Amino acid sequence: MAPLAFPEFKLSHVDGENELVNIILKRWADSLSGQPTVQVLPPGIDVDTWKVILSRFLEILGEKGVIVGDEHKLNYLDIFSLSENEQEVRGSPCALRPTTVEHIQAILKVANEYKIPVWTVSRGRNLGYGANAGRVRGSVIIDLQDMDKVLEIDDKYCYYTVEPGVSFFKLYEAIKEQKKNIWMSVPALGWGSVVGNTLDRGWGYTPYGDHSNQICGVEAVLADGTVVRTGMGAIQDSKLWPLFRGGYGPTYEQMFSQSNFAIVTKLTLWATPAPLGFMSCHVAVPKETDLVPMVDIFRELLKYDVIQNHPVVGNILRELGKRGTRSKWYDGKGAIPDWRLEELAKELDLSWWDANWGLYGTREQIEMNFRRCQEAFKAIPGARIRGNAYYPDESKGEKYLDPAAVPYHDAWLQNGVPSMYPIVSIQYRGLDGGHISFSPIVPADGQASLDWYYEAKKVCADFGFDFMAGIHVYQRHIAHLIMIYFDRTDQDDKNAANDLFVALVKKAREHGYGEYRAHIDHMDLVADQYDFGAKDEGAEGVPALMRMNQRIKDALDPNGVLSPGKQGIWPASYRGQGTAKGRGSEIRGSQIEEAAATKANGTSVNGVNGEHVNGTATNGVSVEVSA
Repeated sequence: MAPLAFPEFKLSHVDGENELVNIILKRWADSLSGQPTVQVLPPGIDVDTWKVILSRFLEILGEKGVIVGDEHKLNYLDIFSLSENEQEVRGSPCALRPTTVEHIQAILKVANEYKIPVWTVSRGRNLGYGANAGRVRGSVIIDLQDMDKVLEIDDKYCYYTVEPGVSFFKLYEAIKEQKKNIWMSVPALGWGSVVGNTLDRGWGYTPYGDHSNQICGVEAVLADGTVVRTGMGAIQDSKLWPLFRGGYGPTYEQMFSQSNFAIVTKLTLWATPAPLGFMSCHVAVPKETDLVPMVDIFRELLKYDVIQNHPVVGNILRELGKRGTRSKWYDGKGAIPDWRLEELAKELDLSWWDANWGLYGTREQIEMNFRRCQEAFKAIPGARIRGNAYYPDESKGEKYLDPAAVPYHDAWLQNGVPSMYPIVSIQYRGLDGGHISFSPIVPADGQASLDWYYEAKKVCADFGFDFMAGIHVYQRHIAHLIMIYFDRTDQDDKNAANDLFVALVKKAREHGYGEYRAHIDHMDLVADQYDFGAKDEGAEGVPALMRMNQRIKDALDPNGVLSPGKQGIWPASYRGQGTAKGRGSEIRGSQIEEAAATKANGTSVNGVNGEHVNGTATNGVSVEVSA
């Protein structure tokens, strides 16, 4: 059998990034090449019926739009799966790549006729959260990457409207080609979907980086094929669809974020106007406890619009992760001890905490705001602050700053130029590494942030992991991100990463904090933490918000075909009974609690994969077809 290979990646304009990504892609392909290709059938469907269904999909999309066999194996597994055998846990029978809304409507007609689950991905690059795998084994993957039109870019009102297959790289190129004076917002990795990132409440680093809160207009296909447009888009040929969110009556844009109520096919985002100048700012503080005044200072600077985007705070471990594998810094077992981190800080001239943020505006505005930042950080002894400013090239007649004029090493994505460099950090615990992320929301309060840091740092150490901080500071809240890196070739390491995540969820809940986003393995667990109303009369332990979600799900998707189990929202036909009421598959009941208490002693409790509480409803049949 010929070795599997991904297409060459060549989208980045940053030196060395394409080469880095292709090395990583080769590792992923090599790890899959030796595995058998397994044909998985949808739940309740036999081989003969599947042949009929597959022929229907081929009639709709043609051969290029129906992905099976080795190409399917290469592209439609969660490459960062925590499972020992991802095909057995989450295998799917095929992937479909529609190019039009009419294709999606036709696919859903077949899915409803046979009551087979489909799982929608925009580009399948949501690494650390499940990528392009579905929750229910046997789900047909609807991959929207070929719906990739940039429909409109407007710099008068500063917005762009795109289809779900548009990557951040593609949108950036379109802005350049059309010479639009807009700075788009990009997340850490630019190969993902603009729409997919937004709907999963991802973020970027410009002033309009809180993507889900910049949505103004959504087109979505409901499970029965109905096409709806939100807001002013409900008026045929509306001129105001991308300009005013409200419309008339209830608004529904956020209803389609992190949900399985429809398939989004168009979306408009408001964007940052190209600025008259930009300053890349950085501050470093020497002590672990300096996190308290650091967060409080940022909150006040944000409150009074001194800083327009959100600062990102990292610890020394985050910086080490950018510079090499863990073994380069420490070869002992367990978390790197503080004494070694202090040694490394001296050797490499690093601080315990550092942060990046940007200032945008005219020269006068930037210089004034930077002076206010300098003055504020005088409150922290030993703080070192710097800023590098960039302005339009007047000799070229430029009015606005070209984002490409800011060097990548100084921009740190705050200029809206997509990159792939952060992917280097997945090699931290092994060259063939992966990660999941734990992202609780914490108040934007310095003491609360430090208290949670100490708690989570101890839990990480108990499981043998370093606390890799990415603390995203907003005016009222903090996304207190922890990157949980693991070695993809070591199942014990993956099991420990899983157990750590479960323990962190439970620890955060003790403080009244919740995770805002989760890997598909952990969606039920995280949903369970949102437990208001679970003790209501007749609730049978199902929280009020989840009961409402279920009622909406059952009304809009009575056959339960759209992404069952996403964010813990299961259709009626998948829900368990008794203590499992409201849940679907893949939760082992009391083992969740066991995992929270498990330490890094060689024992692993898989709190998410395993027994099915709903019998055969989620069990797809598999047949090994090649070795």
